[in-house]
Amino acid sequence: MIGTMNAVNPLSPEPSQPTRRERTRAATRVEILQAARRLLIDGGVEQVTVRGIATELGMTAPALYRYFDSRESLLGALCNSLYDELADDLLAARDADPDVPLKKRFLITSYAFRQWALDHRSEFGLLFGAPIPGVLRDNSVHPDPNEDRGMRFGQVWLELFAELWRQHPVSVPRARDIDPRLREQLAGYHEQIGRMVPIGAVALYLSCWVQLYGAVATEAFGHLDFALQDGDGEPMFDGLMGELAGKLGLEH
Repeated sequence: MIGTMNAVNPLSPEPSQPTRRERTRAATRVEILQAARRLLIDGGVEQVTVRGIATELGMTAPALYRYFDSRESLLGALCNSLYDELADDLLAARDADPDVPLKKRFLITSYAFRQWALDHRSEFGLLFGAPIPGVLRDNSVHPDPNEDRGMRFGQVWLELFAELWRQHPVSVPRARDIDPRLREQLAGYHEQIGRMVPIGAVALYLSCWVQLYGAVATEAFGHLDFALQDGDGEPMFDGLMGELAGKLGLEH
């Protein structure tokens, strides 16, 4: 069920409290990432440099390297921080009222994703724009949740789609009826998520995600401005969400 928490072993040892030095180091890392985010918003990812951050914080570049060994690792940490923020935002929206019908929860989560993207366009561009070499390695085969917090963002949608399937299973293609090229590519992910839904449902949900993400990214990157003179893409988004609700068996 969505929102279920893992049980805690009462016999497990109490976690050790961080030392003062560790707390100071953690606080400094937060300050560095906050400065990096300000530079990202003000001037784009090209302005997020070790020297620029050090100058803003009154540090030297060598001192900053004690916290992040490269610009790429710093940007990776910033991405992870933003993914966590986004996931927290979506979880808060999705699970605010567990008694709300699933269709509405799906819509609420989708609209929360769009709103975060529009409110944080620079940050959205860093997370979902062209990949930056050396930042967040490919974890698709052996994912490490501590390295790529984008997995946590993905889990929000995976749990939602799994609940959709449990409550509203719809007709999907049988595995043998899916284009073999697509079926082969989906097989690994199907195994990774524990075959929680049929592979035909994976194809359906992936298709829905492409449409949802595509609509949000197109608007967040300003690629609808040529047609929508007032810059308001919400009416189009409303229409898309109606289409997706129909595909997912949630039209009623």
